Amino acid sequence: MKRGEERVVTIEKIVYGGEGIGKLEEGLVIFVPFAAPGDKLRVVTREIKKSYARGTIKQIIEKGKGRVDPPCPYYGKCGGCLYQHLDYNTELSIKQQQLLEIFFGFIKDEPSLIEPIVASPSPYGYRNRISLHAYRGVVGFYERGSNRIVPLESCLIASEEINRLLAEKITQVQDRCSERIRHFSLREPTIPGSGFYQVNRFLLEKLKETVKKLISSNISFIIEGYCGAGFFTVPLSQSVERLYAIEANPQSLAEAKKLGLRNVVFIEGKVEEKIADCFSQVEKSKAAYLFDPPEEGLAQELLLWLIDHPLPQLVYVSCNPLTLKRDILRLEESYVLKKIIPLDLFPRTPQIESVAVLMAK
Repeated sequence: MKRGEERVVTIEKIVYGGEGIGKLEEGLVIFVPFAAPGDKLRVVTREIKKSYARGTIKQIIEKGKGRVDPPCPYYGKCGGCLYQHLDYNTELSIKQQQLLEIFFGFIKDEPSLIEPIVASPSPYGYRNRISLHAYRGVVGFYERGSNRIVPLESCLIASEEINRLLAEKITQVQDRCSERIRHFSLREPTIPGSGFYQVNRFLLEKLKETVKKLISSNISFIIEGYCGAGFFTVPLSQSVERLYAIEANPQSLAEAKKLGLRNVVFIEGKVEEKIADCFSQVEKSKAAYLFDPPEEGLAQELLLWLIDHPLPQLVYVSCNPLTLKRDILRLEESYVLKKIIPLDLFPRTPQIESVAVLMAK
């Protein structure tokens, strides 16, 4: 097989990351973006390795389950979305199945450990902030797999307010027409001006409520790592005696401190470097950990520390099921996985938000 060859393939499923997979005649697996389960496709091979190939769709011979016409004029070029060619119920089913496969080793005897995914009230208009790029008067997102900017006038997954701000920004950029690539973010006025904050405006309260309900009723102390601008800190502080919130980003921490929470101790620094001080100040039998790390997951140093210093409960909020699985495997020495609640915070994209609950052995 050579690069540029045309092949016919049937898509078996969509794997985490958003690509469809099928098998070529010689048994080689091929990955195809913008595919639907059951699609029969004519594809062009773009990359060939020993164990797999990658291709792009040239022709849809037979449409698979859930395939629809994407509503966005930039879809397929813009690198933001990968699931607009699927109806929303199909997307949710795909994400649920991906989680079942990723965590199969934990749930093979008890699949109910993974609850049904919580759907977004709408798969469009949900984002309360977006990150954009500008060059020579052009504003947009990067093209998928490159640094070329796809010019756009609006974004279907962004809120009305963000699209209004985007129109203003496009006018400003066109007036200046800079020769340098610039990067900037647009946020709704209610979102903190710096630091991390959850993006799906329809599920903000649901996510807070989910995490709060998962904390056991006998917990009086919480050590919160990666607290950001205080997204979870506010609701959790209402039901505990003391909360220790750790954040390495000084801008995020400054936003969190503005909340004026009297029973919260805010600590600037890396979680793995500050957690021991917090641990020494809590009543161990009535304390819990809460972590909401970046996509990379928990630091190795922190994982080792948690294994040696377990608290009765550990709640882990993750935007990457692969690093979540990796970290849970490492924590198995001291913790048992009790539940995973997925929430579709990022409709039309491959990302999956999950909240995992672990209990000390």
